[in-house]
Amino acid sequence: MDTVFSSKRALIVDKQLEDLQALRTLLLKLGLEQVFVASSVNMALTIFREEQIDICFMVHDLGKGEKSGLQLLYEVQAEGLHRHGTAYVLVADAETSALMFGSLESSPDLCIDKPYQGAQLRLSLERLLRMKQLLQPLDTCMDEARWPEALALCEEKQARFPALRVLLQRLRGIILLRLERYQDAYEQFNALLNEREQHWMRTGLGVAAYRLGEWVEAENALDQVIRQRQVCIDAFDWLARLLRLKGEVQQAVNLLRKSVLLQPTIALLQARQGDAAARVQDWRLAVDAFRAAVRFGRYSAFQQPEYYFALVQALRARMDQLQGEQADAAEAEAVQVLEQAVKDFDHDPVALFRSRLLLSDLLRQAGDPGRAEQAGRAALELFSNLPLEAQAQWLDLLVEGLESSEASEQAKAIRQTLTPKTLSIDWARANLKGMMHFRKAELPAAREAFAQAYRQQPDNASVSLNLLQTEVELLRQQQADDPAATIRRCDDLLNRLHFAALTQRQQHRYQVLAERLAAQVQALMTRSATGSE
Repeated sequence: MDTVFSSKRALIVDKQLEDLQALRTLLLKLGLEQVFVASSVNMALTIFREEQIDICFMVHDLGKGEKSGLQLLYEVQAEGLHRHGTAYVLVADAETSALMFGSLESSPDLCIDKPYQGAQLRLSLERLLRMKQLLQPLDTCMDEARWPEALALCEEKQARFPALRVLLQRLRGIILLRLERYQDAYEQFNALLNEREQHWMRTGLGVAAYRLGEWVEAENALDQVIRQRQVCIDAFDWLARLLRLKGEVQQAVNLLRKSVLLQPTIALLQARQGDAAARVQDWRLAVDAFRAAVRFGRYSAFQQPEYYFALVQALRARMDQLQGEQADAAEAEAVQVLEQAVKDFDHDPVALFRSRLLLSDLLRQAGDPGRAEQAGRAALELFSNLPLEAQAQWLDLLVEGLESSEASEQAKAIRQTLTPKTLSIDWARANLKGMMHFRKAELPAAREAFAQAYRQQPDNASVSLNLLQTEVELLRQQQADDPAATIRRCDDLLNRLHFAALTQRQQHRYQVLAERLAAQVQALMTRSATGSE
């Protein structure tokens, strides 16, 4: 007989074999077409990559040092595997479940507890799946990022199904944020909080207020979510971001320490802590944080070369603070990390080039010039095999990385030969145009040129810093048409860059620009406070 469960496919993530089998048996009796099983988040991610899952049961506690069940939902979103039509069911006790709803977008649809009760489970799942059926067109729009259409559908569904009002207003808030309609999102979350208190509403309010430049209110909202002990990556990440924006980097470090004590397996929070620690030159903490980011990021969307390179840069800085066997151990670990990067990113020629270049610099610092020159030559060969556009992107890094080596003149010669060729590349031409405008103090024109280059090359640190410098200058000279929007763009640029993975010159430039931006933010906050008195 055809039921709401027919043709549905489920995934169970649990380490306890007996419990897993009990739930699998219950689901098959309900008539589900197929039930997959996984004992870890990474195994579950593999299944999500290959199969369409309609219901995902995530046991929250998967063991000490293991990613939690709730983390699967976050990592599925980060990897672009998330479907709004999938029902996410967290398995946790009532006390733990109460702490799982702080996130606006990464909260489960339903929480249940062990031991599983067949009749109650059937009733809860039927209700959830019927709701998903009603919202299927809206879910599809959201999955495909058709946000204007999704907003219209959301409002239509809200008129037709008043019983789903709170859920639909939550979805509407998500859509408004994606559409950058921050004032509308702020007003919606504020109205919801006037009716009832739910943690995801306050997180949404905090994000909307932050994007509007209402930083005091944003800080209060996000801090309240954290003080309620909510397991919420968003609240910690946005609040730490706000503290960095204001120039309170040490406070951001302290907050992120707390975040990883509560959620140690979140690679993103570990990397954020590492970057903040690097900015205040707490290299011991930076090393620990990036070790964890590399470990917990593997086999997921968070397996990024930047985390490996940031760990090596932190270890290099740590070597200067150590002596004897400890310094040798830090050097050996840095070399090992670079070798691991070669294995983990063997499909990425840019990562291989950067690994050899950084190894050359590391060995030179450690007093091993022979091996340093060998690594430098390997970096040059790998660079020469890159496509022209990649060579244009990493040319400055090559020259800076080899400036103290025997290959320095060869690197400079490559720059001289390559520079005219890069003018055939749109983003490189726009970047050069931006630099010419900036030198003439033509800031609006420079901003437009750098923005054009950035749209085509968002992962280029030099382009990002050029655009950031221009935006900050527009603020300082009071030429920004909309200061709040300009600060928002600057904040996005800073947040996208991996500070600890930058070269020393880029780090210095980042620090200077971040401090100038913080001064502008503090000035705006002071004027706002004075005006409201």
